[in-house]
Amino acid sequence: MDKIQLTKEQMGQIAAGLLFGGLFIYGYLFYFWLPTAKKIEENTKKVATIEADINKAKMQKAKYKNLEAKLVSLREEKDAAQKKLPRDRKLPDLLRTITALSKKHKINVQAITPAGSAPVEYFTRVSYIISLKGNYHDVGRFLTALGLEERIMTSENLTMGATNAPEASVNAQFTLVAYQYNG
Repeated sequence: MDKIQLTKEQMGQIAAGLLFGGLFIYGYLFYFWLPTAKKIEENTKKVATIEADINKAKMQKAKYKNLEAKLVSLREEKDAAQKKLPRDRKLPDLLRTITALSKKHKINVQAITPAGSAPVEYFTRVSYIISLKGNYHDVGRFLTALGLEERIMTSENLTMGATNAPEASVNAQFTLVAYQYNG
């Protein structure tokens, strides 16, 4: 193989080409590629931060939905508890309940007399003396129905006596205790 002989002029042109090529690569690298790469890296970090914030917000939103559902269920439990143990006496509701149950079980309520109230630690016992007439089994069903009502009530001190009336075989008198929440 023959050696290629270059003239000084050709060597100068090659050196100049390498110099300009090196300058072009240097300029491209430091003025275009590196600043663009830095911006890409910064924007990638910003996107990662924003995605993390979005994920955190989604998690909080999911927790909020659970909290909202929990709040609704707690309100329902509170309403149910207040129906069983109201804060007020709610005498009209109690009278409606007694009247409806007496009609249903064919009982004739003769008198409802308030007998006072007694505060206990968390609740108040409100007593009413009730006198009624009816058949023996109907009186039993009536008392059972009172005990099964949504509001907490108890029947105490039941006294019964026979009657001569054809429509009623028993006179009964008892103390109905309704409970009221003190809180």
